[in-house]
Amino acid sequence: MPTSSASGRGAAGQKGHGGPDGRQARDTAEHDGMSMPPMPPLHMPRVHVPGGTAGNVLWWGGLAAVAAFGIVDWPIAALVAAGTWVAEQHAKQSSHAHAD
Repeated sequence: MPTSSASGRGAAGQKGHGGPDGRQARDTAEHDGMSMPPMPPLHMPRVHVPGGTAGNVLWWGGLAAVAAFGIVDWPIAALVAAGTWVAEQHAKQSSHAHAD
């Protein structure tokens, strides 16, 4: 984890540079005694997952696929499926209780 001293110098002893967004960026960072190059900002795209029946088909199909390909063992997939079902039932009961 990068550390900094009170003088404003980074763990590598270099003064930070102001970025275009006003944040300070270092030329290098230090982690466990290793000098690491600076990392560019990472922009994650937003993925819309449909709700309702289409969302359920994606979730259950994806769970079955990862189990079928051996990415997750079947007992773990069954446990996740059971937990999902219980959570869905609880959410349905809570929404019906709040509607009344």
